[in-house]
Amino acid sequence: MSTRIGNDVIDLRAAHNRGRANHARLLARVLTANERAQLLADDGGDAGFALLWSAKEAAYKALKKARPALVFAPGRWQVDCAPLNMTTATRHGRVQMDADTCVAVNWQCEPHWLHCVATFGPTPEPIDSAVRTLTESAPQRPFSAVEQASFSRPESAHVRELARQLLAARGIHDIEIVRVGDGAAKLPPQVFAAGIPLTHIELSLSHDGDYVAAVIALRA
Repeated sequence: MSTRIGNDVIDLRAAHNRGRANHARLLARVLTANERAQLLADDGGDAGFALLWSAKEAAYKALKKARPALVFAPGRWQVDCAPLNMTTATRHGRVQMDADTCVAVNWQCEPHWLHCVATFGPTPEPIDSAVRTLTESAPQRPFSAVEQASFSRPESAHVRELARQLLAARGIHDIEIVRVGDGAAKLPPQVFAAGIPLTHIELSLSHDGDYVAAVIALRA
């Protein structure tokens, strides 16, 4: 089975991420009963919620690639992470998606942002990831018409620039990052060269607030 990767970045200073741990209706909708109890017991607050939420988002992105029919149902997935606070710069855990499916997750915690990377399947070596501000990831060259047609938000341009930088560091140039249409929806971003998908490159993009994050892995 090919490894699938997902990631999620959270801007801890953004207004929309503050106070979420106090919204009872939100917690009941997106967390399991065990997670809600742990969040309270650990006094996790917004940081603890960010750990749980980012893991569910990243795990979903990874597993969705292997199971296209997967529905986003965070309240059904159990995150294994103890304690729910940012006591170290790096954390490891897992997300139980169903009785038979578990997705590994790893967090990087910094004062202003939290980044979670999820892997489903054998972990490839190496995995390259980076988190940058929007200013640090300003596009250095134009995007092709095909690329521009697959995104609309400015943040999407910045995160693609960051991915291009990660790929260039691996000696991969002259590529396009495109979300191919699948009916009314679009598939996750893929790397193309001369219109051909580079299936040996696994890619995941995310952005939130003032930050963008990209992850790449090269399959053998």
